[in-house]
This record gives sequence, C-alpha cells and structure tokens, in this order.
Amino acid sequence: MLSFSAPWEMTSCPDSLMQHYQKTGAAKWLEGLIQQCGDDLYHFLLRQSDPVLAQDICQQTWLKVMEKRHNFRADSRFKTWLFSIARHTLLDELKRQQRWQSSLCPELLPEPATPQCWPEGRQQRFEQALRFLPFLQREALMLQLEGFSIEQIAGITSELEETVKSRLRYARRFLQSRLGESNE
Repeated sequence: MLSFSAPWEMTSCPDSLMQHYQKTGAAKWLEGLIQQCGDDLYHFLLRQSDPVLAQDICQQTWLKVMEKRHNFRADSRFKTWLFSIARHTLLDELKRQQRWQSSLCPELLPEPATPQCWPEGRQQRFEQALRFLPFLQREALMLQLEGFSIEQIAGITSELEETVKSRLRYARRFLQSRLGESNE
C-alpha cells in the first residue's frame, strides 16, 4: 500500500522548513513549522501568561513569521527566531495591558501558600512555585527547559550570557527555597 506524506515530513528540520517557506511562501511549509514548533511555543507562552493571552500571542507570532519571513537569516536557528518574535510580542502586549510591572515584581502577587499546603504531586508543586518566579527568571528557565542553550536564550532575550546565567541561578535558588528541596 502506498503512503503519502506531507512535504514537511520529508524535511524534518524546522530550519529547512523555514528556508523552503522563505523561498516559496507556500502554506505547506508554514503548516509543517506550526506542527513541529507550535506546541512548544504555546507552552512557553502559557507559562509566561494565561491561556487566552498565550493563544493570542501564538497567533500573532505566526502572523509575524508570515509577514517577516524574508527577515529570517539562514545561518540562525528557526526556533530561536520564532521564540524571539513571540517574546517581544508578549512583552509588548503585557506593557499595553499594563501587566508588565506585576509580571516583573513578584512582591505585587499574593504570598504563596507554604509548600506543605501545596498539592501532593511534585510537578504540581513545581508549577505552583513557577507562578511566583519573577518574569525574567521564569522566562530564562522556561527557555532552558525548552532546550535552548545559554547562548540562544541570550539571543532570544537580547541579554548578555552572564545575565541569563544569573537569572537561571536566581530562579533555581528561588525554586529550591519554595520547594524545600536541594536537588531540583
């Protein structure tokens, strides 16, 4: 029996898909990019905002990819470029909604319950603690958990690598203090 695969399935690398999309503008290549990177992008944005805003920013990001496809440099990684667009779009929206300050200042949030009052599961406790991380630290940690290197995170956030390392260090310390564990 013959089986037909979508064009992007033959070109599994998002970088190659983007190069095809950049050259042709064909929807089939964009569809492949969305299938390969869409879930990761949404989950990153969800951890930085709420479900409605994350979905909205996802859609805006893909529209910007369509509009700016000619700006993509073939010597860079597509996923890094994509997350950079998403990050800037999210920050612009948070500023527009005047939510940026509360995202930066965890002291404006209510004090979390003690770890003993958190749900039983380790993952649930981790998710609860993430909500109270300062935005920039949470962002760096989420990007690292998405598999980005320090260098790539610095590129996405337009920060120095040392700044990214500091944010990750502070995020880990915060999570360790909230979770009461020394190995997370």
